[in-house]
Amino acid sequence: MKRSSTASGEPDDSHRFDEDMLDTALSWHLRVKDDSATPQDRLDFQRWISACDSHQAAYQEALQLWDDIEAPAQLFGQYHSAQQSRPTQAAPRYRLGWAVAAVLMLTMLLSFELWRDPARLDRWMADIATSSGKAQQVELEDGSSLFLDGNSALDIALGESQRELTLRRGRLWIDAYRDSQRPMRIVAGDISVTVLGTHFAVSRFHSRVTITVGEGRVAVSDAYQNQAVLTSGQQLIVDNGKLGETQQIDTQLALAWKEGRIIFDRAGIDDVVEQLERLLPGRVIFNDQEFADLSFSGSFSTDHPDIILETLTSLSTIEAHHLPGNMIWLRSTSAG
Repeated sequence: MKRSSTASGEPDDSHRFDEDMLDTALSWHLRVKDDSATPQDRLDFQRWISACDSHQAAYQEALQLWDDIEAPAQLFGQYHSAQQSRPTQAAPRYRLGWAVAAVLMLTMLLSFELWRDPARLDRWMADIATSSGKAQQVELEDGSSLFLDGNSALDIALGESQRELTLRRGRLWIDAYRDSQRPMRIVAGDISVTVLGTHFAVSRFHSRVTITVGEGRVAVSDAYQNQAVLTSGQQLIVDNGKLGETQQIDTQLALAWKEGRIIFDRAGIDDVVEQLERLLPGRVIFNDQEFADLSFSGSFSTDHPDIILETLTSLSTIEAHHLPGNMIWLRSTSAG
């Protein structure tokens, strides 16, 4: 059975997790398992865990979490030790910071496609870029109108014989001016979209590119030389450089982001995370296998992205852990 949630933008506060208590428990765990732990450290730990039932419950939760991150922590610890000597005395929270960093490091190593386009680098190199949650309207000299969504980066090349836009990341709405002498092409990774006279949107999120046509036609080609022509009310998703099936969609729902609304209709975790990363600074990490059955519905304002996260975590089996560096770790408590 799928875990389903429908919301109108008001979070349910019935399930809240005590992050400070978990941080403390994790800190104690790292402290007493370290080879440098002293007898006094272990005595202090026993006093802490015996103080109340909530400390014991938090420690059991910390052990379960540590099972997920111990291996990457060891890998990162080996790398860090080779780079510099460890301080003789380190606070428990400092050690926790390295453990969290290890999780992120392993995620980057094992999910290269997911992490290959750091927003900071894209913003630095792009002609036009927006920060998380900040959209921008752009008028080109050829008369075309662009709407660049938050956390997006775009290169613009208007030549004498061709107009080319390169979407480095994010989401772009285009009202293209017809110019038979200078065709317009949009590039998103290995995907090329040729404008045949239209209003349409191109979205790039890691290895997935989505083309949504509001009016007119576009021609799409992938890295394998496959081609497709989309018309009004159609959408095509290209995953890992390969064309998917053309689908008829409700463009009012699919393009609601232009009007400041995010509408989920039985969305999976990938779709939810994609929106969160457009609206919030930093990144959202998760194990997609834990959320394979997730179905999430609701309508939200782009001005209040925190409500999306709060509503998602109001489900009894989902927790959001805020990590250093504006990272959010989504975790299912029902996972083995």
